[in-house]
Amino acid sequence: MQTFHYSPHGGALHSAATPSPFIRAAGAPFILCAALCALAPRASAQCAAQSIALKPGWNAVYVEVSPEADAAAIFADWPVDSVGVYDPAAFLATRQFDADGGTDGLVSSPILMWNRDYREASSVSRIPAGVVCLCFNTNLAGGTFRTTLVGVPAAPRTTWHRSEGGEVLNYFGFSMATNDNAAVAPSDYLAGFSDLAGGSLLRIGGKTRGSPPSRLPLYAGDTVSDGAVLLVGSTAVSDWSGALFVSPFDGLDFGTNATVRTLSIRNDGGAPRTVALALRPAVAQLDPRFAFDPALLRWRDADAARTNAAWRPVGAGYAEIARKRLAAGETWRVSFGLDRAAVPATVPRGVPFGALLEARDLDGGTSMKAIVPLRAETSGTGAARNAWPAGLWVADVALDHVGLGNLAETPASGGILRLRLPFHVDAAGTVRLLQRVVLAGETDASGDFSYRLYAGAAEPPATAPQALRISSAVLPTETPVIESAYASFDTEFPYLLFKFDVAADGATSLLRHPFHPQHDGLRWDFSTPAPSGDILDNYKGDVKPETFSVKNSIQLFPRIEDGAERWNPQDAVPGGCIWTFDGLRREGTIYALGDATIRRVSTLADITLE
Repeated sequence: MQTFHYSPHGGALHSAATPSPFIRAAGAPFILCAALCALAPRASAQCAAQSIALKPGWNAVYVEVSPEADAAAIFADWPVDSVGVYDPAAFLATRQFDADGGTDGLVSSPILMWNRDYREASSVSRIPAGVVCLCFNTNLAGGTFRTTLVGVPAAPRTTWHRSEGGEVLNYFGFSMATNDNAAVAPSDYLAGFSDLAGGSLLRIGGKTRGSPPSRLPLYAGDTVSDGAVLLVGSTAVSDWSGALFVSPFDGLDFGTNATVRTLSIRNDGGAPRTVALALRPAVAQLDPRFAFDPALLRWRDADAARTNAAWRPVGAGYAEIARKRLAAGETWRVSFGLDRAAVPATVPRGVPFGALLEARDLDGGTSMKAIVPLRAETSGTGAARNAWPAGLWVADVALDHVGLGNLAETPASGGILRLRLPFHVDAAGTVRLLQRVVLAGETDASGDFSYRLYAGAAEPPATAPQALRISSAVLPTETPVIESAYASFDTEFPYLLFKFDVAADGATSLLRHPFHPQHDGLRWDFSTPAPSGDILDNYKGDVKPETFSVKNSIQLFPRIEDGAERWNPQDAVPGGCIWTFDGLRREGTIYALGDATIRRVSTLADITLE
């Protein structure tokens, strides 16, 4: 029986034959075991496939995916008695202070063990992406054992320990493009690692069962390929993970409602390099109820000038999206947008879909790759019902220019009139300006809590325990709902127009007063009867009498940013407002205008009006 003891500093490998029936990793921390289990992939996740080859004797393999099957099921077919699982990024999470409070600390071994004959002593149940598996292929006469692991990929992550005179070495796995049959000199792959200790690149080997693996030197001309593992020394503690540092390392997750997520790629190599970003299909269709289409995605360079940051379609198939030349230390941020409105609303909420994103070093001499999942879940009926721009909006307006007869030469006013204009956009695109709107919610018989919008003559139910009211003091209560005469949320010409009249005998007319209600139906001379209607002969002078109605026109101009589309909602946009009054003065129209901030405060597309 073979027992493995690992350096408490997380790298040096020691081995000793022992008759003990228990296999253990000396000092393996419980917290690491819990962390590895927590990293198990979700069901129906975006999976990639990795080929594994075990030559007879000792092997160290870098695992790039996290299989959904547990370790016992995976290793059952391997010609091994036991497997050590080493997480090269775990030691920082398990660091402890030493007795003197030193910052270097004491670090528990990031090694877990699986043993075929003593399952109860095994400390690993799942294999997370980014670990090194150390094992002895017992089929010495059967040649190389080959298998495939299918699981959720993650970008490489490595943390380094100091070599401390060669006693502590780090396991380092190589993640390289396999479609190029890449075989790269290790020194080229590690060229960007400034803390590399000279002469400390070793590989493990040996075919003697029951004996510890040997440390074998690398010779001139030796190369590494995808999944290879070397023992590497370091002069300092570091987090260098390869020439390309991709974040988030576990990919982009849109959940059930997000539409925009950003991936960053940093050139951690020591020289400029060209990076290619591509969309790849998952190994298998996740759910038959919805097949992912790359045409659902948009992308843009988040670091480009604003004039060049327009959203572009990814395309109709799986292919390279873009490439960019990065200087040493430069970061490339790429934003991805998901067109949820294109997903059929008949697909139930929570159905998973997605693909894989692959970043590759094209000309840096490393052939390094990093693959991460791009995942999302369907929104269900809410995707269509709550699609932008549907919902309740509020325009906070500040009118600071007032003029008569000439809009282009409207002078600044002596003060600022601030007002609030709520309006609603339904799923059909109809826009209504509202004098008052109430958001009320209650729990139905099944226990589900939901909100509804009430406006116009509609009142929320008396049983609704929660309510929020938004009112506009400057709109007439006699016309509480004003449907837009023209409405457009298009990016080229966003424009809303609302028209209404304030009647002479209306309760909201500013020209009514208690001394002359309806002006007694007389002309300006207070004696001659006046004909009904808005007739200019009814008065003399510049100001008309109270027998006239006032025509109002409210224009709102949302200034939607370049690149915004319906799938990429902007819920807070700047804008402008022009309020015109006709019939107040003989000289013509009065204009009041100013800036506005227009915000969507609710995504509910349904509204009750009566």
